[in-house]
Amino acid sequence: MACKLVPFLPQASVTARMGVEANVTEAEAEVNVANVRQGGSWWPENCTAPWSVAVVVPYRDREHMIGPFLNHLHPFLQRQMLNYSIYFVEQSAGKTFNKAMLLNIGYKQAQAEGPWDCYVFHDIDCVPEDDRNLYYCSSQPRHLAVSPDKFGYKLFYPTCFGGASLMSGWQIERVNGWSNRYFGWGGEDDDMWDRIHAEGMEVKRYPEYIATYTMLKHAEAEPNPERYELLAQTLSSYKNDGLNTLNYTLASTTRRQLYTKFLVEI
Repeated sequence: MACKLVPFLPQASVTARMGVEANVTEAEAEVNVANVRQGGSWWPENCTAPWSVAVVVPYRDREHMIGPFLNHLHPFLQRQMLNYSIYFVEQSAGKTFNKAMLLNIGYKQAQAEGPWDCYVFHDIDCVPEDDRNLYYCSSQPRHLAVSPDKFGYKLFYPTCFGGASLMSGWQIERVNGWSNRYFGWGGEDDDMWDRIHAEGMEVKRYPEYIATYTMLKHAEAEPNPERYELLAQTLSSYKNDGLNTLNYTLASTTRRQLYTKFLVEI
């Protein structure tokens, strides 16, 4: 029997924001979310989930965010009756952080443990507030984190694709995944926006009053000084920069109670 889908309520007058507990430890989250299978998986037992979803989280040096993120996201996904697993992809020390490459790696590693209907690419500091923000697969790529509290619950800029997004496997393959060339903060999400439109697809969004997010506080990252130069090359280079040029070493796989962690060297 198929699970009853969560009703979508588009009324602008309805506010369904839920607060995010920002001081929860990972150990406390494990107690609070005790129904998750080892490695961060869950699926409804009494009905068939509408979608199977892999959540990919690029990670390094954000330990204080693990508890709040998982404490909130697991119940959020379960209320949507999804079959899901959460994967952290941690970059080892030694090189400047490369978020987009970790997303490619997470996609490939999660794909090997699938099959999955679609993939959510999720920053750990970005926590959804509204149950009407459905993490359901879409015929077009979906930008999920439309209106974070940090920006007054407004879209940061029209071509924004950052924070959290959702794509199916064929959509990811069509754009050759994410770029592997963005070391440091910024640019990789705009690069993906350009890839999507270059392949004749469009980005879907829920309304701002539904796709609201709490941003967990942390020190600002060092911007990538080459991001604008790289962005100018996206349309001419994306077919030869992405999944087909991905190179990494999987150092370890750890099955934590609330997530699976891939430690990788790039």
